[in-house]
Amino acid sequence: MFSFFKRKDNNLEVPEWASFFNKTEYSEFIAAIEKYFYKKNVTYTIEDGALATGANDFGFGVLGLLNLAQNCKQNKPGNYKNIVAAHFDSMIRIYTQDKEFADIIGDFEKVKQYIAVRLYADDYIAHIGRENTVGKGLADGLYATLVFDQPESVATIKPDQADKWGKTYAELLDLGTQNIKNKYENYISKELFDDFELWVVTGEHFFTPNILLNMQDHPQLTGTYGSLVGVPHRHAVIMYPIESIEVVKVITNLIPTISGMYREGPGSLSPGLFWYKNGLLENLPYDIVDNTIQFKPTENFLEMLNSLGSEE
Repeated sequence: MFSFFKRKDNNLEVPEWASFFNKTEYSEFIAAIEKYFYKKNVTYTIEDGALATGANDFGFGVLGLLNLAQNCKQNKPGNYKNIVAAHFDSMIRIYTQDKEFADIIGDFEKVKQYIAVRLYADDYIAHIGRENTVGKGLADGLYATLVFDQPESVATIKPDQADKWGKTYAELLDLGTQNIKNKYENYISKELFDDFELWVVTGEHFFTPNILLNMQDHPQLTGTYGSLVGVPHRHAVIMYPIESIEVVKVITNLIPTISGMYREGPGSLSPGLFWYKNGLLENLPYDIVDNTIQFKPTENFLEMLNSLGSEE
């Protein structure tokens, strides 16, 4: 841990949470943060990827740094100061916006346009408390929850807020799913991956993984036996329609790709491999040990593989 106004050593060791940086990049990242908060006259400490601020009038409290760091990593160090400033300036605008939004939050007619559904990792939901959300599990590792999608922010909708609107949770989830479908566009393309063809879904917004809630609109993404699915981060979904035993070879190549995209972010969602079939999503567990993939298919998936093998 270190604190502003006290740190003098610019040759920082890169912590585990930011291991994608080299020393120079991490030092530039921290320097950009220092410059920003110095101008705001706000003290802070950083520990384990979280920045905790001292007293301030900007609404800053404890702020996660992982997504910001991942965004910087994908740019040149010379751009870090602008990226950091834009990120925290946005948070100040969000703070002001949220105070104004609080005045209308109980009026369904005024807020219904902002109701949305967003996919999160189970770890994140556990952190904020599932009891503080309105949502549903999609598979082991993925959870769909109600949020307010405002121009500058996405905020979780709490049960006590939703209860005031006189709607069932199912109705609200349907509304949130439809709002995102109407509001945001995804780009769907077929890409050559090694010797296999995959479907890649991308978007510049936070809701690209929501395509999993509207698969009936995209029949090309699902094979006779379902599809392999990866949702490494909020901007990308990878799908492989299953038609033959070739899927076994695809799994070996796809797992490292999903895992790598998850580590890179930004907006990391899940390193998991999933199987989509008949409207259901099932986690297909695996481990990577000493650069060796240990795939642990479920009984349902094994049964499907056996049926494919018998057709060869």
